[in-house]
Amino acid sequence: MLVLALKCVTPQQLGLNITGKALLTGALLGILPIISVPLLDGLLVKAGWAQSELFSGANLRVPEEMGFNKSLPGLFFTTLLIPFLDQVFVVGLVINNLLKKQNTGQVILGGGLLFSLIHFELSMGNLLLGMVSAGLLRATGSIIAPVLVHACFSIAEVLIVFHYPRLISVLVFLV
Repeated sequence: MLVLALKCVTPQQLGLNITGKALLTGALLGILPIISVPLLDGLLVKAGWAQSELFSGANLRVPEEMGFNKSLPGLFFTTLLIPFLDQVFVVGLVINNLLKKQNTGQVILGGGLLFSLIHFELSMGNLLLGMVSAGLLRATGSIIAPVLVHACFSIAEVLIVFHYPRLISVLVFLV
């Protein structure tokens, strides 16, 4: 935001172009993780796996001890503000410039690696989110789609932590 305030770059250079294609693509791809959370939990229950030893004690997890805040400002910050700032910095500033100079495939893979490294968290989830964000920027020409997808992944994470804690045991490799 400081870069924008100092007018070092324009919103268009960051990819802040609001287009119908970017909004539709981001919304459609973003809704998938939100929908998949209750579906995956329902699958575990239906298959009878929800009662297995792997998931015993899942309801005893305390979100606050995992670094989650139940307050409305905390949830707003986690699900909307952080994804926006994250995407503006990583995708808008760094990856957007790399796409102009490098091979698209290299930038998409590099975007995933960069996303993981910047967060100091080498996980499959960060790698995938970085690659999807770089690919969406390339496909739509806007960071609006990656912002929406990132926000929806954050909403899915909050749903898992607060409402479907047994999924943490299944999805632990993504976090």
